[in-house]
Amino acid sequence: MATQTDPRLESTYGGAVDTESGAGWLAFASVMFLVAGALNVLYGIVALVNDDHFAVDELLFGDLSMWGVLYLCFGGAQLLAGLLVLRRSMTGAVLGIGIVLLHAMLVLLSIGAYPVWSIIALTIDGLILYALTVHGFDGREA
Repeated sequence: MATQTDPRLESTYGGAVDTESGAGWLAFASVMFLVAGALNVLYGIVALVNDDHFAVDELLFGDLSMWGVLYLCFGGAQLLAGLLVLRRSMTGAVLGIGIVLLHAMLVLLSIGAYPVWSIIALTIDGLILYALTVHGFDGREA
């Protein structure tokens, strides 16, 4: 007796796709989004409250208040994307990829002010991008 499979889960070569193989990577991406979002919110608050914490003269452009607001906004967007990816939403994966790419560009612009955090953030962004592009589009909505 032949078993019925969902046609959305068929691969190009006719075999069924294992939808659980990327579950760990998606959980990793959502947790890293939540951690990165929380850290960006924290860094945004510190940039707005304590001017002496960062090397302001090393910023490419703008003042520390502008960077604080940018990091607060990215932190909130990362928290939202992390929750959506945790629910396995395709919208969350698409939003997450866009946020990761924009955040990586923002981090590169501020690498002179805090280089250690920038390198760590770029590494996290790269891992999240890998997880979402390879495993984020399994065709299921939560």
